[in-house]
Amino acid sequence: MVLVDTSVWIEFFDRNNPSVRVGLESLLRRGEVATAGLVLAELRRGCQSLPQIRNLLQAMEPLAYLEADRDCWLRASELGAECAARGFQVGTADCLLAALAMRESASVFTLDRDFERIPGLRLFRRLNP
Repeated sequence: MVLVDTSVWIEFFDRNNPSVRVGLESLLRRGEVATAGLVLAELRRGCQSLPQIRNLLQAMEPLAYLEADRDCWLRASELGAECAARGFQVGTADCLLAALAMRESASVFTLDRDFERIPGLRLFRRLNP
């Protein structure tokens, strides 16, 4: 399973990035894509019309949905503290997605380099076209 970050979805929907498209379409065909409330909220916030909202919700509906529970939020705070102790800041949102992925033994598909700093997180390496 691969938890797909907002940065990838934006490239996929809005910018038609070929390397992102190839990687994400392959994952979608294999049914390996997961999402989370945070990703849905960030994407929904960027929608500017009802058709965009409908298209977004329709695209996300069949995906596995990872719900953050109390333990996940606490793990996110631990990850943030670990990163800070190593001298760099990683936002709570990124730490939450990392905690969700770790709980599910999933990797994260992202274009955000902050995820590379999170200890123990597996990243999905996209294919080049």
